[in-house]
Amino acid sequence: MINPVTTAERPISESALRTLLLQYRKENWNGIQTEADQRRVVDDLLRSDPRLPLRHIEPYFFVSPQSRILDLGSGIGSFVVACREQGMKAFGVEPDRIGMGAKITSLGIARRRLSEPVFASGVGEALPFADAVFDLVVMNQVIEHVADQALVLKETVRVLKRGGAVYVACPNYMRFYEPHYKIFWAPLLPKALGRFYLRLRRRSPALLNQLTYTTNRRLRSLFAALGPDFKVLDLHREDFLTKRSASSFTGASTRLVARLTHLPLLGPVLLRMVLWYASISEGGCEMLIVRTPKAAV
Repeated sequence: MINPVTTAERPISESALRTLLLQYRKENWNGIQTEADQRRVVDDLLRSDPRLPLRHIEPYFFVSPQSRILDLGSGIGSFVVACREQGMKAFGVEPDRIGMGAKITSLGIARRRLSEPVFASGVGEALPFADAVFDLVVMNQVIEHVADQALVLKETVRVLKRGGAVYVACPNYMRFYEPHYKIFWAPLLPKALGRFYLRLRRRSPALLNQLTYTTNRRLRSLFAALGPDFKVLDLHREDFLTKRSASSFTGASTRLVARLTHLPLLGPVLLRMVLWYASISEGGCEMLIVRTPKAAV
């Protein structure tokens, strides 16, 4: 299930990791991102805090050192590495792209970052794990890449324990930006026009062909299909409501809008409008799906 690599190949130093990541981006992202964007992505990967998903779900779901965590679409393994460094039982699953011609793969890089064999080769539509073994499943910038989103969620639920949770974060394709190509993009631009537009900009449409446009509305529809045993929390919405209650917004304009939502009669209407506008305009979707401890009767 989880294939180890020789200890001579791991762990990798941070400087060697950066070199390997640059090689990986060049091999796999040429024609999709410029070389400058590739370097920036690598720098961001090394600077960013991979534990952010845990921090974002902390107010709503308790993760203990004994919790079993699956990073579905674990990429180069940063989240799993960070969890393991804190003593957590984290595992990763990622497709092995070598069969598609790549010499350097994200799975191969991840396996060189830890001495434990905790990374599995697999796809979300057919997870190589038994039923009900994980307390938390994380899909961070993954669900827009899978071939069958509904099937991936079905598999995720299969490996999730009762009382467990699923964290999902992805781009919101209602915005005027494509985060993989790093270019202007019309919301929900038809793929045929998108491929033409990319060729005009001398970019490869290969990645576009593999993307599923995902929005807050689409995610809610997918999660609703899971049934009544699951409670869905929009973390951006919850964060706004928490700051609104505490009057803790830092921006003057946001503070003003928040105050107006407390007005009698007009306030509730304005609040619904603000939440709706945020759901279609914000750069990303971030949701937590919590499974009830017992099946609904």
